[in-house]
Amino acid sequence: MNKECTIVQDLLPLHEEDLLQAETKQFIEEHLKSCQECRHIAGQSQIPLPAEVNPVGASKKMIRNITVKLTTIQIFFVAIAFILAMSTAIMNNSGFILTYTTLGAVSFLFYRSVLITVLLAGVPNFIWNCLLYMTDWFGEFYAESFSEALQIALTSLIVHLLFTFIGIIIGFSILKTREEI
Repeated sequence: MNKECTIVQDLLPLHEEDLLQAETKQFIEEHLKSCQECRHIAGQSQIPLPAEVNPVGASKKMIRNITVKLTTIQIFFVAIAFILAMSTAIMNNSGFILTYTTLGAVSFLFYRSVLITVLLAGVPNFIWNCLLYMTDWFGEFYAESFSEALQIALTSLIVHLLFTFIGIIIGFSILKTREEI
């Protein structure tokens, strides 16, 4: 096998897909006329797939399995976000700095999206705080009026999101550091 054979064999897939320039195509066709080995390889690569191979069905099954796994992970993240929202309210917001920073970093590393990370950290926190301050589900009203309860819930949301943004910055820094290595 000479250098021309190696080049032609590397270019055969592009030739089959008709993705080569005219001069390169002509070079390959001239070589195939004179080289039995390359002509044999070119003939083998044009063999159709056997009938029992169903790439469409296999792809659908693979995509469905990946979707189930990703959905499970997403449900896990949402559950963790709700647990963090409840625990920080129950503990009177002590310890939320580390938990929301960690949630922000891990969520950003997984999703690589600031919007999804903010929604994951903010929505459960806001819902929990609204339930806590605007209803009597927990035995008493914590606020004097609806506007006061809304103000408390929004203030809590803003504080928690500040620490989520710190986590996002940490996650972004980790990603950039990994790209440089």
